[in-house]
Amino acid sequence: MRAALRVVSWNIRAAIGPGPFPDRWWSRIDADRLRAIGVFLAGLGADAMCLQEVALISRGGDLVDNAGDLARQLGMDVRYGAVRSFEVVDRGTMVGAGLFGNAVLSRHPLTDARVVALPAAPIDAQVEPAGSHHPAAGVRYADAPSTIREPRCLLLASILGVRIGTAHFSHVGSGERRLQAEATVAAYGEASPALLVGDLNAPIEADELAPFGSWTDGFIEPHGDPARVTTDDGGRIDHALARGASASPARVLREAGELSDHYPILVEIASSA
Repeated sequence: MRAALRVVSWNIRAAIGPGPFPDRWWSRIDADRLRAIGVFLAGLGADAMCLQEVALISRGGDLVDNAGDLARQLGMDVRYGAVRSFEVVDRGTMVGAGLFGNAVLSRHPLTDARVVALPAAPIDAQVEPAGSHHPAAGVRYADAPSTIREPRCLLLASILGVRIGTAHFSHVGSGERRLQAEATVAAYGEASPALLVGDLNAPIEADELAPFGSWTDGFIEPHGDPARVTTDDGGRIDHALARGASASPARVLREAGELSDHYPILVEIASSA
């Protein structure tokens, strides 16, 4: 790696905006909002942009292509990865199908892209341990609503010798997130320098993120510091983690406002060799 890479990570929520996740959410994807997301990203001067909750949908004859549209707007190379698929149903009739996943955009060529399906916990496992402070504590996945978890993936690509990945871990289920963290570390193998960014749905001090214990945390603020808040409801769940490289202090870009329910994070990575 010849120079530092400037990287942005952002859960863009498919350009539907903040607020409760709506029914028929695919009908709320806003092309003007997506263009505004692109304008904001363009102003950051980033080498790479790693995005989560990125939609690719056939919707009543229309093509909704979050990643492709942003890549064309910004003039960037792009790779997309998804393992979650769903039917698009309107008034009881199937009118299309969709994918929901992650994307990497880069002003430099992207090579060696790979999609890794992240593991799900066993169906008989408890969503959260009995006695924990969570509505699903002690409930087995077999007895929980099917919507409580969705297929998740890691998207990997190489940029100028750096192995970069973006992931979106399960929103419920600390044990499942632990399995996903272990699988993510394994997917990187011996790659170095390496960077993982994304929405891991847990604060960095959570037990389920322990597999990243040897990686460098891009944030320098102590655990629980408000500077780590990356969502509009106070979550500290978006991260930048480096290995075999130094990461400049990650910064949350709250100036993005209400373009999503998450704020972007910005970090620079340079080889430590």
